[in-house]
Amino acid sequence: MLSVDGRVVIVYNGEIYNDQDLARALAKQVGFVRRTSCDAEIIPAAYAAWGEEAFARFEGMFAIALWDRQTKTLFLARDGVGIKPLYVHDDGRAISFASELKALLVDPRTPRRFSPPDLAHMLAHGYAPPERTLLEGVRQLAPGSILATSANGTRERRFWQPRRTHEIDNLQSATEEFVNTFSTVVREQLASDVDVGVLQSGGIDSSLVSMALPQARIVPLFSVRFAERSHDESALVDYVARASGRQVTYIDLAPGSDIVADFREVVDAVDGQLSDASALACHRLSEITRRHVKVALSGDGADEFFGGYPTYRATAMASGLRGWMPPRAWRLLARGMRAVARGSDERLSAPEKAYRFFHGLSQATPHATWRHYFPSWMQGKVYGAGLSGSDVGDPFSGYAAAFDEAKGDVIDQALLADQTYYLPADLLVKLDRTSMAHGLEVRVPMLDRRIMEFAGRLDHRLLLDRTGSTKRVLRQALSLMGCGDVVTKAPKRGFNLPINSLLRQELGSLANRFLDREADIFAPYLRPDEVRSLWRSHVAGRSDEKYIVWTLMTLAVWCEKEGIC
Repeated sequence: MLSVDGRVVIVYNGEIYNDQDLARALAKQVGFVRRTSCDAEIIPAAYAAWGEEAFARFEGMFAIALWDRQTKTLFLARDGVGIKPLYVHDDGRAISFASELKALLVDPRTPRRFSPPDLAHMLAHGYAPPERTLLEGVRQLAPGSILATSANGTRERRFWQPRRTHEIDNLQSATEEFVNTFSTVVREQLASDVDVGVLQSGGIDSSLVSMALPQARIVPLFSVRFAERSHDESALVDYVARASGRQVTYIDLAPGSDIVADFREVVDAVDGQLSDASALACHRLSEITRRHVKVALSGDGADEFFGGYPTYRATAMASGLRGWMPPRAWRLLARGMRAVARGSDERLSAPEKAYRFFHGLSQATPHATWRHYFPSWMQGKVYGAGLSGSDVGDPFSGYAAAFDEAKGDVIDQALLADQTYYLPADLLVKLDRTSMAHGLEVRVPMLDRRIMEFAGRLDHRLLLDRTGSTKRVLRQALSLMGCGDVVTKAPKRGFNLPINSLLRQELGSLANRFLDREADIFAPYLRPDEVRSLWRSHVAGRSDEKYIVWTLMTLAVWCEKEGIC
């Protein structure tokens, strides 16, 4: 879209929710007259009036490229928490940018080579670093950042990032403020000229979205249903649908469906940058939801801002326990627990949880390693020549730095690390790519700036209590909105797949092909025979390597499709 005078040209992906407020401010300040109802029209007008400060005024999810024809300056901007992607390749002669890596791969100047440190990160975490990619020379613009480039050079700056202040310490007043603010945000994010739905799980976060919907507005719910009872939440979803007065449509992820095709589609959608298995369920949910609506609201982001993960409690415990024994002793305990862990359809079996906890206690920054896929002690055995050089470094150092550089106590550090590192690199990649692959626009009211800043003002005692309960404010708010204990006191389950069951059945042939018969595809970065040994140990039930296996399959499928080497 162009500005009225033709000076400013923009390309834009996302949604600006406060476009009407900005239009009124522009009309008052510079006499702006709106020609359309499209939010994109506000971007060049705001820039013309306020310069690059305009980007900080946009409330929403966005990746924006803006060309100023007068100053011959290109601006790239990304929303505060990184909901929308923005990839950049700058070879010193030209800069190219896109919302997907596959778009940049069309450019012959884009390298088709792995970046060894970032590949090591992917193997360790299951995702590429939040400001980088697996490709050499291609990166992501940091969330809440503006890049400006012209003949005078290139500069970058942050215009927003999360912080924690502990201003609010009263549960009742916090709950009331959240309910009022969140209800406003949900109402505003329903603004659309097409039908809107809600992606509903049995958890706290999406239930809050459904309960906050205006009663006069018809908004259906959509949820995934699993054949495995341990993963199915349909009873809770039914309860929320009744409590909110909504209709629910189920998408069955049942045996017999073409999981191999879905797996390949997910890998293509995320451009090989993520191996979170729950993306498979998000992909199927988005596909079916898109047949009914074009826009959906989701509860994603609440765990990172309101303390929803058990890792926060583990991190608090680790700060007091690490000194009890030297790191070597914790490592020996961890190896012992891993040795007794066997294949399980649980997300994490009891021995696996114990192993991860003890392993974390052996590390300098435990929080950075709780969710690891490929443990550091396996690197020397499995790494090939392409990853064995000294330039690869520690794949956990980026996450650890995000934790160590955050201000506050250990819980503040954990929350801020997840908000700036894990959230944009994993969860938001999964949500955006799997939904947009089907043309479904997913909005995340929990990541509205008003909600994120409210969460940052909460004392963490309002998030976690001594009994281990998480998201206290959100649970209290859900109760206040009319949802009973069956949901508000339910343990966290997450949006998880029965991974080992899929690897034994529908995905078994694909895994056998890439991790056994054609394991040479991983050379020179990994030793093919060690990959085969790892897979055979998993299949035989001698060890539980499901997350590593899923990551290796993701890389293999992407390499084969894109010719990455």
